[in-house]
Amino acid sequence: MSSATATADISSPRLRRLVRELRSSGRTALARFWREVAESGAPLVEPAPGFPGERVVTVLWREDRPVSGVYVRANRLTDQHNANRGMLRSLDGTDVWFVSLRLPADLRCSYQLYPFEPGDPVPSRLGTGPSRAEGLTDPLNRSTSGRFGSLIELDGAPSLADWYADEAPGRTDAFGFTTSAGQTYRVRRFIPDATGELGLLVVLDGEKWFDRYGIAAAVAAGAAAGRFPPTAVVGIEAGPPGERMQQLGANPRFVDALADELVPAVARELPGWAGSRRTVLCGQSLGGLTALVAALRRPATFGSVLAHSASVWWRPGMTARPPSLPEGDTWLFEQFAAAPVGNLGIRIDVGSNEGAMLLHLRKLHALLRERGFNASLRVYSGGHDHCCWAAALTEGLTEMHTNPRYPRKDGTT
Repeated sequence: MSSATATADISSPRLRRLVRELRSSGRTALARFWREVAESGAPLVEPAPGFPGERVVTVLWREDRPVSGVYVRANRLTDQHNANRGMLRSLDGTDVWFVSLRLPADLRCSYQLYPFEPGDPVPSRLGTGPSRAEGLTDPLNRSTSGRFGSLIELDGAPSLADWYADEAPGRTDAFGFTTSAGQTYRVRRFIPDATGELGLLVVLDGEKWFDRYGIAAAVAAGAAAGRFPPTAVVGIEAGPPGERMQQLGANPRFVDALADELVPAVARELPGWAGSRRTVLCGQSLGGLTALVAALRRPATFGSVLAHSASVWWRPGMTARPPSLPEGDTWLFEQFAAAPVGNLGIRIDVGSNEGAMLLHLRKLHALLRERGFNASLRVYSGGHDHCCWAAALTEGLTEMHTNPRYPRKDGTT
């Protein structure tokens, strides 16, 4: 693993200053540096001279035991084929390990740290496969105790304020729903304490959003702040990977059961349900694919769909993601090219760091607009990441509940 001794090797102004201070004050300067980090938190975020729309972000590791190297796996920044960008360097003669990245000022992403013990091999493809080292949250990062773990969260990133709420005034429960075909789905439900009309958010991968990310409290907080009207939340569990692929791989039986049976049954029990015009279906990755397929198959059931990082690689018969995205038109593009134009709002969100997926979704959005769908596209600065999808979810609720069937006509922002 490489080390740094000269300020010319270091892009962080604070670390360059530390190198100078070490020469004059030695261990006193090092102790002062770690006190500052403890007070202000990490990563270090500093201006990028000459690049006002970027920041120099420095991830730190304080060596508390002998290590041969440290790697930071940042979502779609240093994973996959960019693992070398995430290798930290040691600052000679100190317990400081660091790596600096120049990043867009509106970026948000999650990350984990992988310290390697002496003798541990560094896998040649550390960014894509499992390793012997266990990923750790960053003890220096103040967001680590939150729902999304350690985050690089820059000043221009969309707000996650609603997602730090703890209280969800209302009733939360879980139940099994059996369809007429005999298929049983596990369902989570939140009904807020509210009077008047209630919107309904139907979210796929419900167990993650309810159990880990606190969607009930987030939606209640957004409604309490007036960003959108009071909204009930229903989450359909997807289960382990194999079951999830079967359920959310554009499964027409699941989409039909959801639209024809599950949503109507849940809606009948909601006090003051506002109807399909304020019913929103939301999904991520494979769930985003399924949300878009539902917009095609059952447009009358939902006033709008929110599709985050939709899995455009999927085609009928697939049981796993292929090594690379297909060339030419995707199956999803082909379906929208031939389908009748539905009267519902479609908002697509995708990360700037999602490679070919971004290109395919831009192409799909252009088709939707050309054909007359009420579709919008948002490209956020980030990757395939729940912390990005959470912000997109509450932003989408605000947009869709403000004017659920007719999003803005200007398309991409």
